[in-house]
Amino acid sequence: GVGFREMKKVIAIIILGLLWCNLSFAEKMNVKEKVKLPTDVARGYENPWGLSCTWTEDGKCMTPIYALKIVNKKDNHPVRLGKQSIRMELRKGDCHQKRKGKYNDCKATPPAERHELSGRDDLLGKKWHTYSIFLPQDTPMINSQWITMGQFHNITHDYPPVNLDLEGKHFKLVTRFLCVHPKKINKSCRSNDLENRRLKILDSDQLFGKWNDFIFNANWTSDIKKGYFKLWVNGKLVYHFKGRTIPPNSAAIHQLGIYRSAAISSGEANHIVYYDEINYAKSCKKLKLKKLGYSCKDLKSQKLEKIHTIK
Repeated sequence: GVGFREMKKVIAIIILGLLWCNLSFAEKMNVKEKVKLPTDVARGYENPWGLSCTWTEDGKCMTPIYALKIVNKKDNHPVRLGKQSIRMELRKGDCHQKRKGKYNDCKATPPAERHELSGRDDLLGKKWHTYSIFLPQDTPMINSQWITMGQFHNITHDYPPVNLDLEGKHFKLVTRFLCVHPKKINKSCRSNDLENRRLKILDSDQLFGKWNDFIFNANWTSDIKKGYFKLWVNGKLVYHFKGRTIPPNSAAIHQLGIYRSAAISSGEANHIVYYDEINYAKSCKKLKLKKLGYSCKDLKSQKLEKIHTIK
């Protein structure tokens, strides 16, 4: 028969095998069921949210466990208000493909990487949105064509009207309202076209190792005379657009997370970002901004000398 020592070896191998199986399974999560965000972190949006994933051979929509974690203040994670925030992480080679044969980030031109949360609300009409963002002090400088950390996209068109991008050591607002304007709607359109905007909204000394608050007010409409979009950063109005904000027969959607062109970089090329106070309402009052230290009256009274319009 098998000796006691050999039996111990066999048992040890079986246990190690089981542990390895559980570990490899635990490193990814099936996100077909969507992601439920706690009210401590997000309010007003339809819950659960969608999370980008990678198609697997057995037809599951899987994403790494590190892609999104709900984290706690008591564990020394940065939190803007309350006890929790969400932590998102993107590593080199993390591509999105929902189903076999569908769009694949890895095979795109240029190749891309992402972990993005998508709101399930179709945004139409007058809306208010907030979220707070925290980028760690040791955020790496990565050679990517773009690094988006939040966007308002639309459901029928390739060009997102609003992006928030990390560019070098600065944070930029990138708007493509020209791309949904009647004169450009089905033509090639770039963010650096003269009638679009690339606006620096946070310098490196304000950006890393601290929370920054974004408040948005928009009328999501294809009506050129009624549409508008405003952004306040830490309570200060930095941008105001008047004109069409979405294409006809469309709606805006809200996305958070990290979406970048594939990192042309050695090393890990990891990006980590925290989000908190992800709120959405039909009026400023319902956002309850007092907790964040802002007043609707003050926000609404602010004016800019130059309002962005498209002729």
